[in-house]
Amino acid sequence: MGVISKVTKPTPWCTGLVVAPKAQLGKIRLCVDLTHLNKWVRRERHILPAVDHTLAMLAGAKVFTKLDATSGFWQIPLSEESSLLTTFITPFGRYSFNRLPFGISSAPEHFQRRMSQMLEGCEGAVCHADDIVVYGEDMQQHNARPHKVLQRLREEGLTLNEKCEFAKNSIMFVGHRVTADGVTPDPDKIRAIMEMPEPQSVEGVRRVMGMANYLGKFLPHLASYTRPIKELLSEKNEWSWEKPQKEAFQRLKNELSSPRVLAQYSTTAETCVSADASSFVLSQQQEDGTWRPTVFISRGLTEAEKHYAQIEKEALAVTWACERLSPYLLGLQFKIETDHKPLLSSKALDKLPPRVLRFRLRLLKFTYDIVHVPGKCLITADALSRAPVKHTLTQEEKDNEADVKVFVDAVVQSLPATEARLKVIQEKQKTDPICAKLIQYGQTAWPEQHLWSVVTPLHNSSWGDSCAPPYHSCLQIFVHAGQTSEDSERLILELRRISSATTT
Repeated sequence: MGVISKVTKPTPWCTGLVVAPKAQLGKIRLCVDLTHLNKWVRRERHILPAVDHTLAMLAGAKVFTKLDATSGFWQIPLSEESSLLTTFITPFGRYSFNRLPFGISSAPEHFQRRMSQMLEGCEGAVCHADDIVVYGEDMQQHNARPHKVLQRLREEGLTLNEKCEFAKNSIMFVGHRVTADGVTPDPDKIRAIMEMPEPQSVEGVRRVMGMANYLGKFLPHLASYTRPIKELLSEKNEWSWEKPQKEAFQRLKNELSSPRVLAQYSTTAETCVSADASSFVLSQQQEDGTWRPTVFISRGLTEAEKHYAQIEKEALAVTWACERLSPYLLGLQFKIETDHKPLLSSKALDKLPPRVLRFRLRLLKFTYDIVHVPGKCLITADALSRAPVKHTLTQEEKDNEADVKVFVDAVVQSLPATEARLKVIQEKQKTDPICAKLIQYGQTAWPEQHLWSVVTPLHNSSWGDSCAPPYHSCLQIFVHAGQTSEDSERLILELRRISSATTT
């Protein structure tokens, strides 16, 4: 293949060589340490497909062909300028790669983009790194597809190795076993956990949790199993591997040893999201009428979210689940099951709490019906809530929350005050000490001392639950309340001055 060439002229870069044996007997892998070079590589930032999204493309498939590219990265040639950057030294002199080497930070992204472009227009073909799967719902459909894919690979000069599998009912793909019945965990990964000794340090706990989280979508009770172990990752807790951790570790092994099969996702099957305040499952109706889970997810509440009202927690749960599962749900008509009946009655937007309204606005991109299901019928999802995984808001979630809040506030502030609303305000003013004092000053005279003690609490009040409105609504309220003296206008000017001072 002409992978490397000898270098004789001076080069600005030169790294060491490491030779590692491959799994195949008698074969080796050449590795170079390109750590320093990677600091200067301009990455094209091609987004690699998520494993779940790749597996979802195989929905309904029953026959599979798996094609494996020979030393995938080496299929891509380098320019002379790029080649010299990969120079490495050996006991026999200096060499450089003529083809894309392993270890370049941008290599996976570049290779995935090339493979995706290569397979454009090939129906029933999906690739992930150097693995290509051709699939069909039956043997006839399957057999009509590999020829075009192989022809495309031949045109691009891509070679395959002996690990290819043709017309199989079951294959290993992206760390999962894929069959006509669904998706199961990789037996090697389960075996690795089953044979894993008890961790002796925090680093060992991280390895256990990493393996468990990788298989988390198969485990509806993952949070329960891992809570005693996960607590050891907190800096607030001292290392202590005692009975609760030992029992949790063994229970995790027991659960992984039992058969776990998730249904393949289908864009045509009836879809349902079951959610409560912290646990969720995406299920689909099968051809025989039964419902099977497609994926389990869970999250806990942040410290701020723990103080939400129950309806706000439930609305948050539905919103987060739909956004997390958006690759499966966007453009699809689906139903949401909840055991919190008040969510169904929150139809009138003007009666919703502001936070629930913001969650509703974030769901506008989805097409769904929400139905009430008794909690005892949500066992699959509710089981997760016994010990939810701690959740930290992503930057995207924080940005979405802020954007929606600004939008809702702008809409609310632009709404005209109704007569009924103004009457309620007038009644509340009679019992509110600040408003009563303001009305008194408006009818008599303002005190000579500074107004900070009166104005500041008013300015800091919110329009939502407080009886005291913000400065931009004061004049309107005074007019309807019959207080239109110069002192009222004086108060408004003072409020505006304070607002300007606090925002600059």
